[in-house]
Amino acid sequence: MTPRLTTPSRSLTTRLLFLTVLFVLLAETVVMIPSVSNRRVDWFHARIETAYLVSVALEGPRGRMITEDDAKMLFETAGIRGVTAKRGDVRALILAPEIDPHGSQKIHRVDMNNMMPISLMANAWATILSDGESLIQVTARPMEASNETLDIVVSQADLREDLHVYARNILGLSLIISTMTAALLFYVFNRMIVNPVRRLTNNMAAFEMDPDRATLIHVPSARDDEIGAAERSLAMMQQSINELLGERRRLAALGAGISKISHDLRNILASAQLMSDRLVKSDDPAVRKLSPRLISALDRAIALSRDTLSFGGMEANKLDRTPFTLRDLVDEVFEDTASTYITNRNNCPDDITIVADRAQLYRCLFNLVRNASEAMTPNEPVAGNTLIGEITIQAESIGGGVTIVVADDGPGIPDHARADLFEPFKGSQKPGGSGLGAAIAAEIVRAHGGELLLDQTGSEGTVFRIKLPDAAA
Repeated sequence: MTPRLTTPSRSLTTRLLFLTVLFVLLAETVVMIPSVSNRRVDWFHARIETAYLVSVALEGPRGRMITEDDAKMLFETAGIRGVTAKRGDVRALILAPEIDPHGSQKIHRVDMNNMMPISLMANAWATILSDGESLIQVTARPMEASNETLDIVVSQADLREDLHVYARNILGLSLIISTMTAALLFYVFNRMIVNPVRRLTNNMAAFEMDPDRATLIHVPSARDDEIGAAERSLAMMQQSINELLGERRRLAALGAGISKISHDLRNILASAQLMSDRLVKSDDPAVRKLSPRLISALDRAIALSRDTLSFGGMEANKLDRTPFTLRDLVDEVFEDTASTYITNRNNCPDDITIVADRAQLYRCLFNLVRNASEAMTPNEPVAGNTLIGEITIQAESIGGGVTIVVADDGPGIPDHARADLFEPFKGSQKPGGSGLGAAIAAEIVRAHGGELLLDQTGSEGTVFRIKLPDAAA
């Protein structure tokens, strides 16, 4: 399967660059809002100080230092259209504003002595967005004369133009700063994060395509941060996967060889079994005495070959799932495992229908019942038809799933066999056993998405519990 490549517009690099520029611009915008307000305040104070100096030079206590024409020129240069000074209780008109009596100009009043920061910022941006056709009357105290108050009249258009120039300069500077900052952050993050992550991604994609190649295992760097830890974890995981695949490949080859040998051996043993049946009819007493042991040995060898061939064939995608009645299946299992010394009880309800591979579930129950029957069957014949054991199978629907219980009253499973009960070739309780009965049963249940559990075992008997998921109900 070819790994899906990331498009440039969705790559981590593109997103990092875009987000860096965006966040820097947002930061500069937050800075620009109060900066424009401070510019407006400074613009007002500069003209207040100019008006104060000109008024002192024009009407100072030692006489005039400049003429009225010079004063008007200074006021005009500063953009001041009218000045009124208040010294104590005396108010003096320094410069009368030229206002068209028939015009529609509005006058906005600004008291610099009583302004809140929020109001200053709101008024500054209101000036920028205005049409600039109004006048502004500003009231403030000069820095050099705290006991004097000046009222000046200025044009909103002049202030608006100055704020526009200042805002454009701030915006241009912000763009330069944001571009430089974005470039530096992009370079640093690209080297520290994006490039290592890209290398990890490319390595994982290449390893996914050919996990058998040991040369594709990632070589971690010496970094001691989170990316270094991720590199080391990835290298360990790839190493484990590579080793497991190699082991699986060797086991598959070994299993194929064993299956071929078991298949051929079973055919040979079947022929030997047919010939051994004739030995029973031999007139030689010694031959007739040894023939049952020979037949028993051949039966065990054939069972071992059969179980070896069937083990490992349980895969979920190979199951032939069909609906069927569980009680009928249990009756069939009990008929095929009937024993002279064992009583079989089918307590499954008639209304439980499950969807599963009937043949494989039959093998699962057959193996469990056969193991229980063999564990309770005596080694030597018992006189008469004495019953020495009982096997019970019951089932119930729980939460949409099905639980099947296989119980017997036999001697229980020995301690040495419990730990490896579901391990192939390890859980045999009898000499000559294959140890595959419970392992195959567990594999069949797992292939159906369920679980086989050993509920209890001891001198009072053994109980197995099969849990099949909702899909089987």
